Amino acid sequence: MKAMKNVVLLYAGFGQTHAFDMLFPKDFSKISADGGTAREKSAFALALDWAGGIRDRERIIIAASRQTEDKVRREVLKADMDSCCDVIVEQRWTTQLLLKRMAESASKYGASYVVYSMADRPFLDKVLTERVISDHLKYLSEYSFADGYPAGLSPEVVDAGALGIMLSLASRKEAFSSDRISKDSLFAVLREDINSFEIETVIAPKDFRMLRLDFSCSSRASTISCVHLFRAALEQGSSFDALSLAELASSSPDVQRTVPAFYNVQIAENLSTTTTYNPYPEEFKKKNDRYPVRKENPEPVNMGLDQFRSLVDGMATLSEAAVVGLSGFSEPLTHQDFLEFARTVLSKPGLSLLVETDGTLLTAPIAQKLADIVKDSPERTGTWPAVIWIVSVDAFTEETYCKLHTNAFTNANGIRSFESAKAALLTLEQYFPGNVYPQFVRMKDNEDELEPFYRFYHDPESVCKGRLVIQKYDSFCGLLPDLKSADLAPLERYPCWHCKRDMFVLPDGSVPLCREYVLDASCGNVFDEGVEAVWKRMAGLAESHVRGRYPDKCENCDEYYTFNF
Repeated sequence: MKAMKNVVLLYAGFGQTHAFDMLFPKDFSKISADGGTAREKSAFALALDWAGGIRDRERIIIAASRQTEDKVRREVLKADMDSCCDVIVEQRWTTQLLLKRMAESASKYGASYVVYSMADRPFLDKVLTERVISDHLKYLSEYSFADGYPAGLSPEVVDAGALGIMLSLASRKEAFSSDRISKDSLFAVLREDINSFEIETVIAPKDFRMLRLDFSCSSRASTISCVHLFRAALEQGSSFDALSLAELASSSPDVQRTVPAFYNVQIAENLSTTTTYNPYPEEFKKKNDRYPVRKENPEPVNMGLDQFRSLVDGMATLSEAAVVGLSGFSEPLTHQDFLEFARTVLSKPGLSLLVETDGTLLTAPIAQKLADIVKDSPERTGTWPAVIWIVSVDAFTEETYCKLHTNAFTNANGIRSFESAKAALLTLEQYFPGNVYPQFVRMKDNEDELEPFYRFYHDPESVCKGRLVIQKYDSFCGLLPDLKSADLAPLERYPCWHCKRDMFVLPDGSVPLCREYVLDASCGNVFDEGVEAVWKRMAGLAESHVRGRYPDKCENCDEYYTFNF
């Protein structure tokens, strides 16, 4: 039987990346545990090696950007692979354009299928790749992939005939012709009409997806994870196949915990409305003998703008790409310099802004000014939009809302808090379309309204076009009554995502071990010591979790399976 030819397409059209940093040894098999000839190859070079070893390959197509073109061509020449590679350069790649170039390349070289991967993956497994290709051909699949492994260890395989159908689907949705390429771009197109495709999956013997790891060099966090994984493999004499690497990663704290992906920074002391599911007011009163509301705390000690600017510099340096929240336990719009805080975050292209609000203080001028700040800010280099809004609605009726928001009020314009929250959604959606979410904290006190809330806001014709957040109730390890309406915890405990990915900062710069401690268990002060020093000091908790030890509050905490970003 005549072999079915393929083309391999490596996507190197990314912006900010560490794909070309010399981080890895030239030959995995010859490197010694003490370092040897370390740091002779980049992730891109290793991905190119992988592409060169794929069977029945007719051509390697490299999709580059103007930003990466020179680096790509240098690496191709260094590898002496210029005779078998085509470099296609576009100013800005989109999913629709990528599919078009894939289809053209398959047609040009008479390929029956395309083997596709991002070009910043140093650990692409040739054996797993062969399994995916073999099953793709055996079962006459239109799209094949490996599932259950951490991202970055295997490619996607697409039938040449299916590319035209996928391109047609991509043309129907504006996002596919405007948004940047992500690791899920191809599957996102398939989801538009998934039942129309023959899909084949190579299933991992164990599900590693809960680790939420990405073995690529697309960000500082994932790059550090790759470097630590390589070192761990050397130290333990592990094989570099996908399963061995995944098993090793599951037991390695340094691989799982790199740099924060989410900084939850409380810039203000006060709230505008207090809620029954927020422990902060009572904990604040215990320490200060007053509640953190304007009536009792008229001169709050808020975070200073200069302090925050220094903090943001530290976050951008440590993480490069992250989401920065301004809310914490309080209402960020009570801070007189809220817009300048937002401007500071958005001045860093790798940082995105999250604002959680009850909506009572939100006005159209505030929304418009922030939207103008976004327009004047650099384009985001991370995967998240510039600004995300979450509005705490929590109820379908005002009666239930007032039970949960215990000091709901009527503002100077005669508008009640519940109406203000709903009006905030409409205002924000006008200025930040697609990035506004009504939130419902699910608990016994509002469980009867979960269904009508969901039906109303999930409707594509609703104010936020079907987007919403259903948030799990948190008792903060017994600080609040147990009002969960359902137990959603997994059958088996695993390490907490929050201690591996989040940092919570209070207005005075102190950092609790985690959010569950509210105002206690400080690990240091970011204003005095810097972000990185405090983050390193917090590493012990994550290491304990990975080792299967859950100290103190962690033993009875069920927030471990929730995650932010």
